[in-house]
Amino acid sequence: MLQSVRESLKGSVVSGVIILFFVLPMVIAGVGSSWLGSVAGTDAAKVDGRTISKSELNMAIRNYKDQRISQGVDPSDVSLSDENLVKPVLEQLTNKEALLAAFERGGMGVSDAAVNSFIVTLPAFQVDGKFDAQTFRNLLARRGMNPSIFRADVAENLMMNQVNAGLGLSSFVTEDEKSALIGIIHEKRSFYTVDIPGDLVKDKVAISDEELDSYYTTNQSEFEVPEKVTLSYIELSVDDLAKLEDVSEDDIRAQYDSEVAAFDATPETKIAHILVKQNKDAPGKISEIQQKLADGEDFTELAKTYSEDAGSKSLGGELGVMLPGVYPEAFEKAVASLEEGQVSAPVETDSGVHFIKIVSKSVTQPPSFEERQAAIASDLSRARAEEKYLANLELLEELTFDAPDLSGAAAELGLEVQVSDELSRDGARSGIGAFSAVRSAAFGPDVLSEGHNSRVVEIAPDRTVVFRLAELKPAHITPFDEVKEDITSAVRSEKEEALFNDLANGFIEQVKAGAAAEAAAETLGYSVSRYDGVKRSDPIADPLTLNMVFQTPVADATAFDTAMQADGSYRIIGVVSKQPGTIEDVEAQQLAGLVSQLSRENGRFEGGAFQQEIVSKADIELN
Repeated sequence: MLQSVRESLKGSVVSGVIILFFVLPMVIAGVGSSWLGSVAGTDAAKVDGRTISKSELNMAIRNYKDQRISQGVDPSDVSLSDENLVKPVLEQLTNKEALLAAFERGGMGVSDAAVNSFIVTLPAFQVDGKFDAQTFRNLLARRGMNPSIFRADVAENLMMNQVNAGLGLSSFVTEDEKSALIGIIHEKRSFYTVDIPGDLVKDKVAISDEELDSYYTTNQSEFEVPEKVTLSYIELSVDDLAKLEDVSEDDIRAQYDSEVAAFDATPETKIAHILVKQNKDAPGKISEIQQKLADGEDFTELAKTYSEDAGSKSLGGELGVMLPGVYPEAFEKAVASLEEGQVSAPVETDSGVHFIKIVSKSVTQPPSFEERQAAIASDLSRARAEEKYLANLELLEELTFDAPDLSGAAAELGLEVQVSDELSRDGARSGIGAFSAVRSAAFGPDVLSEGHNSRVVEIAPDRTVVFRLAELKPAHITPFDEVKEDITSAVRSEKEEALFNDLANGFIEQVKAGAAAEAAAETLGYSVSRYDGVKRSDPIADPLTLNMVFQTPVADATAFDTAMQADGSYRIIGVVSKQPGTIEDVEAQQLAGLVSQLSRENGRFEGGAFQQEIVSKADIELN
């Protein structure tokens, strides 16, 4: 379970920032608005008394955008506009809150140890394969998060996955379901193929000029060429500006010294604990543990025996690496006062009474200047480029507004006027025409009709263009002479297929009248191949033929289908019979795999229904 979540996070670092938008595996239909209330103020929604703030909604929208852009989606794509994302993202957040509230009411939770174990294995927080507390804090700070918030998010999502995994494991497969699945997957069909040689019709096809003209006139839409434009443009980007920045070694050294001065050398501490929850038996239990520790008994074994933390008990109390800011103050103070191997006196928190052991401590050293030099140079170049980009962006807008061309702005900003590939309203093979925002502006009246420069168009968060029309090619119909060869080929194919159909129908009529397939085929000069008891996975016929065989509806009589072949012949398929698969057709290992797969599918379906039921009963108020 943890591995599936971990894998979903591995590719979630965009420009060094962690994306914390978990797409929940929910099968929840659109929720109607008739039962939804409304809330006021800065809240986006309330779910069973739990508040979703507008800032949380905005962060979720931003995270989703970052995730989609990292997957190659055009940043200017209309699907990523706030207007289009607010409703689905808010619905996902409210669904999640409804589920979490229900799970917590049911006493579900995730142990601190599970959360810690998950976090320390995330590659985003590792340096040289090990968890690095400084990297952890830095990445969260860039995202405007603190460790407590991040840890709570991880706990919630681990709990969601834990529930989904539990539903999947609790799902079962009935004998009827198993039989039905095996019946389909291991179904056997008996059929024959009859191939009509292409030479039987090719010499019989004659094509007149009138037929070609008629095809051209009737199918004008096939020969339409859309309106296309070529653009002159200038591009301003942070990447290009960064390449021009010259960063001195003194600047790099100064930044490195600053990093070292700010480096947090707090030891990386691995901890374990024994938790005793407060109740009438707690004092006696605490005294007993104290005495056994004083007698030198093994902490790990005592934790397995006495600890009431279900998540860490079986691990000998181990909580993993101590994460800053996520434990109660009294707990963290006790950890700070201990050396490696020491065990604390009883420490009281809201969770109960803890005995804390320092399993190990290691001090993280800052990287050397040589290790950081290239990265600092790149960071400084980019930081300076970003400042220039913002300043030049305003200037670009001023210089191109109402200008008769782009040359003046290009000269002022040190840019080059470039020429785009051809683009239509539907797209372009490459270049700036691949961005929907560019196409929208290029075919707008200002650029296309009036001949003005475009507005400044952002095609990525740090990349903008301004363009004007360089060349217009109006929409037109391709002249007949240019497509005559294609038309001839299309007409020939149509006429050949019609002749093939006549021949195939003649054969089929003979078989339906009682003739044996082999005898009828031999008389007509066709070749026959017969296959008995063939399964979908059998390699004895080509994949296209097998696909047709198993898609053809079969009743009492032979069922027929036909298709052109790549070699120019025409194939008739006659499906004679079908036989459902049986459990005897399946090896034990394969059967176990099929049952497991069906169980997972049932689990997903049942999980979706379970979650939908919870959401439908939740008290959800939208602003």
